[in-house]
Amino acid sequence: MIEDSFRAGRPPWEEAGATLTDDVHAYERTKIRILNAGHRVLANAGELLSLPTIAACMQDPDLSGFFRKVESEEIVAHVAPVPGRTPAACLDLIARRFGNAAIHDTTRRVAFDGSSRHPGFVLPVLRERLAAGRSVQGLALTEALWTRMCAGTREDDSAIGPNDPHWPSLSEAALAARQDPAVWLAQARIYGGLARAPAFSDWLRRLWAEGTRATLTAYLGQAAAA
Repeated sequence: MIEDSFRAGRPPWEEAGATLTDDVHAYERTKIRILNAGHRVLANAGELLSLPTIAACMQDPDLSGFFRKVESEEIVAHVAPVPGRTPAACLDLIARRFGNAAIHDTTRRVAFDGSSRHPGFVLPVLRERLAAGRSVQGLALTEALWTRMCAGTREDDSAIGPNDPHWPSLSEAALAARQDPAVWLAQARIYGGLARAPAFSDWLRRLWAEGTRATLTAYLGQAAAA
């Protein structure tokens, strides 16, 4: 993606497959909301299920279904079309990229630094949906999965090593949130005014009580988000 703004002309980069545009901001917003937020949707659940790569996550029916449902029902509606491609087409393109086994993008790398990436990529969409009175079930589950991952153990009881510059405080909050989910949302530097979210609390309790896969199955069985 290249902004088409050159005072002295340019080579024909589009002939080599580059996309030239007068508005890079629209493309950047699409990338942040579909690709970057999509990474958040997949990576924490993938860590909990011991899936080593994003491609492996997409090959898992529960996780790929989770990705598609959250994206199509709660994220794509908040992305404007870009020239030549609808938001749904962008989602299809990203899904193919994520599922490409030749791209060895590790789940651990993608899950890194959630304390800056969730506020930057996921929470803006969540806030927009809450302001519009719309469902945030999938995004709330995405946040609950991050919380559960920060507790530091996978479903098979193996340890998850520190994976965030703020890991000690995140881990402490995640473990406390097992008993009181509000502790996690009280992290003001991450959530600001999102201190109350019943959907988040319900999903986090379910993750601890039933496990990641059963919780994903329950979410996938819900009717489409309004």
